[in-house]
Amino acid sequence: MTRPRPRKTAPPRPYHHGDLPAVLRREALAVIREVGPSAFTLREVARRAGVSHAAPYRHFADKKALLTALAAEGSRQLAERVEAALAEAGPELRPRFLAAGYAYVRFALDRPAHFQVMFAREDIDVNDPEVHAAREASHGILLRFIREGQSLGRLVAGAPEVLAIPIWAMHHGLATLAAAGAFVPKDPGEAARAPDPGALRALVDGAHEALLDGLFVPPRVRTRGA
Repeated sequence: MTRPRPRKTAPPRPYHHGDLPAVLRREALAVIREVGPSAFTLREVARRAGVSHAAPYRHFADKKALLTALAAEGSRQLAERVEAALAEAGPELRPRFLAAGYAYVRFALDRPAHFQVMFAREDIDVNDPEVHAAREASHGILLRFIREGQSLGRLVAGAPEVLAIPIWAMHHGLATLAAAGAFVPKDPGEAARAPDPGALRALVDGAHEALLDGLFVPPRVRTRGA
């Protein structure tokens, strides 16, 4: 009489492996790219990370805490990109403005999951200190640029906080449209594809140029004898 073979059982999933918080953030971003921030679950993130369903809760209190951490991370990365673009564009205000605006749009395309989470107000804690600090840092870059332009007599007078609204609206609107594929013409049924970088830059710069025409102080017209 043969003995029954023992049934193989799957080994228990571990609680830890390496830098688990970093792994969870990476897998969460992958899930968000597929289903968005509202539909993703910690259970699915844990499964993809290869850990037990309880493991994420050792680092994040719940789904909202993980999304909030990603929102803060994304806001910091966006600020870094804009700062770098400003620094690389040289001393002139107009090229710097265009470079910063394109950096914002490019971030939405390169980091789509971060971009979604950063503005998913119902899914994150907007009062979280890290989120608040990261957003203030990013907004502060724009306010400093406006004040600099005004001090040089190049930008129109007005409260920087008020002038920042149409500028941010332009940056964010273009970024959202680009991320949605609005600037890539395609036939019905054709798979989505990335926009041509050159064409996208020309489109984004053109839109920002139009905005600047309303914000920049026109040069004085010299009269005879002046």
